Amino acid sequence: MDLRALKTFEACVRLGHFQKAAEELQYAPSTVTLQIQRLEADLGVSLFVRDGKRAIVSEAGRWLHHEASALLNAVGSIRQTVSDIAAGDGGTVRFAAIEPIASQRLASVVADFCTNRPKVQLAMEVSGSKSIAERVRAGELDFGICSTPSPALMLQFEPLAEERLGVMMSVDHPLANHMEITAGDLAGLTILVKEPACVYRELWEQTSSQIGMHAFSRHEVGSIHVIQQMVKAASSVGIVPFYGGLELEGSLVIKPFADRNPTISLGIVYKDKDFLGKASLLLMDAIKSIL
Repeated sequence: MDLRALKTFEACVRLGHFQKAAEELQYAPSTVTLQIQRLEADLGVSLFVRDGKRAIVSEAGRWLHHEASALLNAVGSIRQTVSDIAAGDGGTVRFAAIEPIASQRLASVVADFCTNRPKVQLAMEVSGSKSIAERVRAGELDFGICSTPSPALMLQFEPLAEERLGVMMSVDHPLANHMEITAGDLAGLTILVKEPACVYRELWEQTSSQIGMHAFSRHEVGSIHVIQQMVKAASSVGIVPFYGGLELEGSLVIKPFADRNPTISLGIVYKDKDFLGKASLLLMDAIKSIL
């Protein structure tokens, strides 16, 4: 069945007259008549019963009108959805980011994106760099915000920011009045660090290698925000990225390292932009603008 013929038939029944349908659809009356005739021939039934100059909808016609209305509405919805996806106002976006950049830098831009594009179904995850890169490679994520991925994954990586490693401590800690911290300053202290798979943990291992792992006590904590609360509650210090938003006024400060100034490159990782939806590309651009 031709959708144009169904649309013409629906208009004829809804408006109750072939002439009115022709005016609405901007067809010649003969075109409306021809389309109805072809539709009847295709179905092998009479959709209208002619009574002089009047055309009364037959029983088959009444049933077809009900189904055709639903079908045309569905087609209209399909057209709108496809148009929204093409414009970046619809579709899905699946991405992940590491902490604390996810909460400290990305939360606001993602919230704005969701507000401005409410039809987009967005799924944001918080994970580690290695996991993010592997899932982007597997096609489970459209893109990710993480450290440089392994070359073996053959992913595209656009560096966007350099993050420095710092030491979080209480404002009344003996080291809090130092402008910068050396790795040697931490000897004999209890250090809170992330898990081994975390890029910030790897950076810390490189930084602390000069004084030896035996120089201090170390506890592994899987969350930077938990480290924040533990430092606040005890005399330990935490190894965290240098974010002012992680400091707590009157309670916690973060001091940068002085001796090696350890940094890590963060950026956007993806497989191929040609396979990304418009909404994903727009969100990536929004993230780039703040980083």
